Amino acid sequence: MQSVASLFTTYLPYFILVLTLLVFVHEFGHYWVARRFGIHAEVFSIGFGPEIVGWTDRNGTRWKISAIPLGGYVKFLGDSDETSATPTDQPLSQADRRRAFFSQPLYARTAVVLGGPMANLLFAFVLLTGVFYVMGEPYSPAVVAVQQDGPAARAGLRSGDVVVGLNGKRIDRYEDIQDSQILYLAKPMSIEYRRGGQLLRGEIAPQFCERTDRYNNTLRYGDLGMDQLIRPVVGGFTANSPAEAAGLKVGDLLLAIDSKPVDYFSRIPELIGSRGGQPVTVTYERGGRREEATVVPIADKTLDCAGKEQAIGRLRVRPAAVTEYRHQGVIGAMGAGVNAVWSMTTMFYTSMGQILTATRPVDELGGPIRIAKAAGEASHAGWGGILNLVIALSVVLGVFNLLPVPMLDGGHLAMYLYEAVRGRPLSLRAQEVGLKLGFALVIGMALIATFNDIRLLLR
Repeated sequence: MQSVASLFTTYLPYFILVLTLLVFVHEFGHYWVARRFGIHAEVFSIGFGPEIVGWTDRNGTRWKISAIPLGGYVKFLGDSDETSATPTDQPLSQADRRRAFFSQPLYARTAVVLGGPMANLLFAFVLLTGVFYVMGEPYSPAVVAVQQDGPAARAGLRSGDVVVGLNGKRIDRYEDIQDSQILYLAKPMSIEYRRGGQLLRGEIAPQFCERTDRYNNTLRYGDLGMDQLIRPVVGGFTANSPAEAAGLKVGDLLLAIDSKPVDYFSRIPELIGSRGGQPVTVTYERGGRREEATVVPIADKTLDCAGKEQAIGRLRVRPAAVTEYRHQGVIGAMGAGVNAVWSMTTMFYTSMGQILTATRPVDELGGPIRIAKAAGEASHAGWGGILNLVIALSVVLGVFNLLPVPMLDGGHLAMYLYEAVRGRPLSLRAQEVGLKLGFALVIGMALIATFNDIRLLLR
């Protein structure tokens, strides 16, 4: 029940803040484009239901905040409802017809519908460009440390290899590998890697893994059996670290555990294995001198990819920071922003396709409660975490609305494509049937998402 209480005390304010901002951006995209074509907006609403507060501007548009903060809409002159799906039955004067949405040429209506999703994508792009220009683009070299007997080892990779391609996608940094692990689960992938001056190719079959993070979220990914190659330098300690208690300090270079060399940081738990609670000898270098310490690793219980519980001895040390930040000019930052938005877009559509084909569990669909939970969790990382969430959700809101489903912007675009090809719009009867089917589909997805949210909350 603590999760339920947190939903209202911690998560809800951030949820309202993030969703209100993204809905405003989306609906303002529709509104701004419509104004360029001289279309009159009767209502601009953030939320649905009864009006809480509002005002009417000099153009006659009613701007308001409504009681249910789960979306918003712009109602144009001549629309029968908030979805801008069908025209009203009420006759319009000649002057009003020139300002009505449905009397506009096809290209104008298409531009207005595209305005919302494009505003979300543009908003994410602008934020990313600013972040990359000011902070730099996160970059970790794609040099890998290969785990013994893992998928990468079976595919022929060795520690020190540089991955340059996965499943036909160019790999520029280690973060690209992590995206592929999340996206393709256990699907075999082609892999390209460099060893010295030699380019090698092979196929790697990831092992499906399911983990639960500290916020009780389920994480699914394809374990490739490799980590980033990180020098075994102590960068910090976690709570109750036995290594810190034994005298190790930040900056120490770990050389060996019980005389077995520590080639890279992620090799540490492999060398300790299940010897939690048993003393081990850690050899390290400090200030050019070789020293030793006896450490009693703490046994942490974890689940392997098969869901089997195992105990792993840990020193509870953190690696030194290895992520670099590539600083570029405005043009370079813009290019990185475009690439990031495109990557998130392709990941969304690929994931949706996997859900529809049952290759990815449907319980990954989430709704308002999960968004609220994610907003609250992001707040623990400060405004940087909230900014990352805003960027990700802005892309999701934009590309989700482009799905060719009636009730969504993509459904309108599909009808306009039919009109462009056939030279006449769909009949009102066909539009009504499409809207009912789209409504049923959207409601069905919402029910599934809400069920998943509640189950997650009560877990």
